[in-house]
Parts: sequence; structure tokens; C-alpha cells
Amino acid sequence: MENSPGCNKDENWSNIFAGMDRNESAPAIVIKSERYRERDRILTLLSPVWGLRRVIVYGAQKSRKAVKASLCTEGVFHVYNNKERHQVSLVDINVISIHENALSSLASSFASSLMCEVILMQRGEDAPLWYDLLAAALDSLDDGNYRNVVIQFMIKAVDIEGLATGLSCCPVCGKAYGEKEILGFSADIASPCCSLCDTMHSVMILPVNARRYIKDSQEAGFAEGLSFIISGNMASRLMRYCIRWYNLANSCSLKSAAALLELDNLG
Repeated sequence: MENSPGCNKDENWSNIFAGMDRNESAPAIVIKSERYRERDRILTLLSPVWGLRRVIVYGAQKSRKAVKASLCTEGVFHVYNNKERHQVSLVDINVISIHENALSSLASSFASSLMCEVILMQRGEDAPLWYDLLAAALDSLDDGNYRNVVIQFMIKAVDIEGLATGLSCCPVCGKAYGEKEILGFSADIASPCCSLCDTMHSVMILPVNARRYIKDSQEAGFAEGLSFIISGNMASRLMRYCIRWYNLANSCSLKSAAALLELDNLG
């Protein structure tokens, strides 16, 4: 039997669709769009109500009348659950924002893809928190501030996953940090630490000003953190640091990060 675009092949379709109404509506953001067969597309939606949901858009590749929703489109999505075919299809959208600035340049497009990739890794867990974070990031994102948006997003991402540690004392030995102390990084617990507990041999250091920025950002809301002023050079270094921190904490390698960091190098 063919795998439905509305659910994973390992899931019990009858149980999944039994609890669904035929017609459902919820706010959501498109975090992935891919071709499906010759005429259709599959959208992966992040919704505070549904979590992650894959929906098919019939005729999206060919028909002008088909509902269209590009990556990062936010709105109220109306879907139809075909319980007999085990498919979820998109019926209509009340668009809130297409987040045009988030896709207006290569830099902002790569930043958007990076944030969507992070959320796809979560498999729908803590969806309301991720939805609020992504919506705030996309509302703020443009070509001029993509580094700062990515930094704030990654700091909040580590926090949502419960992987953030305080930056006042070493999480390994418990020693309080000195005011001007430069931090190392413990690969064992994927966290900044004192120089004595550094297992990466000063390859991933956190200077004083950068530590203060991350600590203040952890304690601030997204918009407030985004208002903190830092230089372009510091923003580039912090973006790289936060992406690498996330990769180490999740034992992953974000594919979208490579393109973003390469572009940032050229800038």
C-alpha cells in the first residue's frame, strides 16, 4: 500500500484518522514544500494545534486554480481529511503573512530554511513554542539582520529543547565564572564551560562580550534580544558559534547551515 502524504508509513492509519473531523482548520506555517507525483505538491505545516502535519495540494504543479502556499506562508489552513484514502488535502488558506522579506534574498532564504530545518527535527514536539518562535523570527527577518535573527532563534531553540545551561557558573565543575573569564566548551555535555573542563581544547571559545550577549538573550524575549546592538563581525562569529552549539547538542549537522555560512563568508 502506498504511503500517504498525510501520515508516516509506520503509523496506524485507521487510528490516526478515526479521531479527525472531515474538515479542520488551524493556524500554521509552511516549513517545507516538495513535489508529489506529476501535478501535486506536499506541504509540511507547523501548527500549534496539529504539531507537524503533511498535506497534499492537488494540482499545485499544473493548475492556476489550485491553492498556493510558498515556504514560510503563515495563515489559517483549512484541510479535508479523506479517511477512506488516508490523505489530508488542503482546501483553502486565510493568509496572515507570506513573510516576503524572509525570502527576499539568498541570505534571508537560507536563514529561513535553517530555522525550518531545526523545527522539522522536532517531530511536532512543543509545537506551540516552536510556532511562536518561528512566527516572531519570520516577522523580523530581512536581508539586513539575518545573522541576528538566526542567533536569537538558535539561542531560543537550545532553550526549548532543554539543552541550555546558565552562563554564570561551569555546568561541569560548578565553579563560578570570573567577570572577564573566557569560556571553553564541553563536548561531553554540549555546553559552554570553564577552561579547565574544556574538552575541545579552545577550538570553541566564548569571549566575555559574547557570553554576556548570549546570557542576556537567554533571559530576554525574542524581540528584546533582537534589539541588542552588536557589530557585524561579532554577529557573524556568534551565528557560527550558536549553529555549532546546536549541532553538538543534537549530534547533527544542519544541512541549511553550510549554505548560509558560506554566503556569510563571502559577505
